[in-house]
Amino acid sequence: MNVHWSTPVWMWPLLLVGAAGAVLWTVRAYRQTRPAPAAGLRRTLTQLRAAVFVLLIIALAGPVLSRLLVRARPAEVALLLEDSGSMAIADAGPDSAGGRWERALAVAEAVTAALDADGRRVAPVVLRGNGLGPLVSFGLQDPVVAPPTSHGTDLAGLRSQAADRLAGRPVRATVVISDGQETVAAAQGKAAGRAAPGALFVVGVGDAAGPPDRILKELRYPDTAYAGDEVVVEFVVDHRYLDGNAAKAARRLSARLVGPDGVVADTTLTIDQKLVNLELAFRPDRPGLQAYDLEVDVLDNERFPANNRASLAINVRQERARVLLLTGRPSWDVRFLAQAAAAEQRLALTVVRPSPRGLVLADSLTAWVPPVDAAGWRDWDAVVLMGWTGLVAAVDWTELGEAVEAGLGLLVLAGGESGPGGAPQGFPPPATLAEILPVDVATWRWAPGPQFLDVAAGGAGHPLLAGVELRSDAEGGVGLRELPPLAEVGLVAPRAGAEVLLSSGPRGAVGGEQRRQPVLVVAARGQGRVGWFGGRHLWELAFWESARRTDGDDARHAGRRLLRNLLVWSASGLDESGLVFTGRQSFFQAGEPIRLGAQWRDMRGQPVRDRALNVILRTRGDASDGAAGGPSGAGADTTGEQSFAMRPSAERPGLSEVELPPLAPGRYAVQLQGAGDPPVLGPEEDLIVAAHSVEETQVRMDRRRLVQLAARGDGAFYDAGDPAEVRRLIDDLAAVAWTGDEVVQRRRLDIRLGWPLLVLVTVLLGCEWFLRRRHGLL
Repeated sequence: MNVHWSTPVWMWPLLLVGAAGAVLWTVRAYRQTRPAPAAGLRRTLTQLRAAVFVLLIIALAGPVLSRLLVRARPAEVALLLEDSGSMAIADAGPDSAGGRWERALAVAEAVTAALDADGRRVAPVVLRGNGLGPLVSFGLQDPVVAPPTSHGTDLAGLRSQAADRLAGRPVRATVVISDGQETVAAAQGKAAGRAAPGALFVVGVGDAAGPPDRILKELRYPDTAYAGDEVVVEFVVDHRYLDGNAAKAARRLSARLVGPDGVVADTTLTIDQKLVNLELAFRPDRPGLQAYDLEVDVLDNERFPANNRASLAINVRQERARVLLLTGRPSWDVRFLAQAAAAEQRLALTVVRPSPRGLVLADSLTAWVPPVDAAGWRDWDAVVLMGWTGLVAAVDWTELGEAVEAGLGLLVLAGGESGPGGAPQGFPPPATLAEILPVDVATWRWAPGPQFLDVAAGGAGHPLLAGVELRSDAEGGVGLRELPPLAEVGLVAPRAGAEVLLSSGPRGAVGGEQRRQPVLVVAARGQGRVGWFGGRHLWELAFWESARRTDGDDARHAGRRLLRNLLVWSASGLDESGLVFTGRQSFFQAGEPIRLGAQWRDMRGQPVRDRALNVILRTRGDASDGAAGGPSGAGADTTGEQSFAMRPSAERPGLSEVELPPLAPGRYAVQLQGAGDPPVLGPEEDLIVAAHSVEETQVRMDRRRLVQLAARGDGAFYDAGDPAEVRRLIDDLAAVAWTGDEVVQRRRLDIRLGWPLLVLVTVLLGCEWFLRRRHGLL
């Protein structure tokens, strides 16, 4: 034990003088006390008070008592067991009873028993995990050790987790026990992983050779499709571990794709190679989330038929949104609108123009007859009107207006050719058309350019402007202010209830409120929506391309993105507002974690962050029929409703997340619920959990991957199925230097701090007071 003084050396003389002065003052005070105490009592009282003063002076000097405590820690061996679902597979052979997991536990027990038998003081640390979820510690002697059920494996992540968990501990060796089957690609996980502490020993469990097996792999198919479109499912059939007789039996191959209504595509062929590339094509005929089972026939005496089957799900949409573009004459505006529609998979654009023979389809010059009633217009999801010159007499504008009231989207692009005095040809527009526009065109005329676009006061954050709003130089500097100016802009006044999203003005007026004209105006009309763009030569905006370095095509072509947004809004409205799932996966394999993310967006597309979200899970009435069977859509019967609270994401503000508990294979419905009175509900969507799991396809030990894992960590590989290999493992572990370490802790006690000094001073002063009181000196 050492004593350190925190007071500087130059203060010691002052403290000694102070201590001496306090003692002398105490002696003098008791000599002058009346009545005078007896000599013995006076000495006792003087000593008690002087001791108090001396303690206080010593405390001011700052003495610190310091001592070192040394604690020995035994060496540790880390036993790291992979616990993905493939570890529960029982392999062929006399030593496979109980499966790979039991083999892994037996190896771990053999290691700990061998180290104990040698009399070494080694503490085992037993951990289980798959690299994708948290590590879990357990004991080999626990009454119940749950079998592995995790989905997926990342061996590099498993090593990194162990390194973090065991950092700073005296781990002299790490034994990794796995079948070597990974589901995370190197680009997604950690390429090598941080090195686990100590020497590395990799033990493989499972059948290294493998029985004859036919397996489906490299499955490729579109996530979404449209009803009536051809869907192609591509896959590879691999034949593994075939001897001569098994190879002959495998020459005939049958594959089929089974949907909700039975087999939708199949093929049978004779093969002469082990690796076969195949594809099956079909045309879904109904919308909704459809689950399919892809199957190939089983080999004779094949032990693992589970990997001859795979499940997939395709979100089949009703059809592409149909957009009709009516134009008075072909132009560059029409051309770039067609290109914008082609860039949106969800849209199908039809262009109609006048000809000497009447209205015709622009691509085929086939005669086109305008609808005669509102129901006919409603065959389209949106109508885009590029001026009305040459269309006034051919179109029934009254019925078009009634179709808009019933839910049709209408977008008017008024940039046609101008006539004498700057007025548009065909001016004024038909009265019934003028009535449903979001602007008053009674006094409209062209205002000459250049007119630069800017976001109007009420347009910031509107979903229609996503990807084309202003951005700072730090964010790429690409936006409306970098677009070329409009040649002319129509002078109009927005109607009551309409939203002005874009305005324009001379260069000096951009960003200010003066001399700015409304350009893009939208409004609701009954169940439909109407938009107005009053600028000339819209194609110039789409033709422009940023020369700056930006990320993504949308950032480089803000004008083209604006055209795409206008078409999508006209056809679909603001479907992204309200309660929406973000990046939601609709199809899961058995055992796969089900993580859902969602946002509550206002009508301007901005996240609502102060309202709680729940996700409601319902079991479809046909869930027990399997992933591929039963009807789809919101009309199917649902039972067993459960609600799960979502929590705000720490990484992405405005996003809420939840992880659902493991679900049995089947079909489910999920729906978002927002806090409110009454609660706000989002649309119900399908979720499918397939009985098939990738873990079932991992029918052998991947020896090559385990050898690579050992080589990266300068370790050695051992096959648990070979008793000689297990003995070699025990011998190599015995050669490890199992030396523990010592943890040195320094303990410090500052006399000035804590209760001991206070208690001692209080006791001394209490004794002095008691003696004075007893002898009548108070």
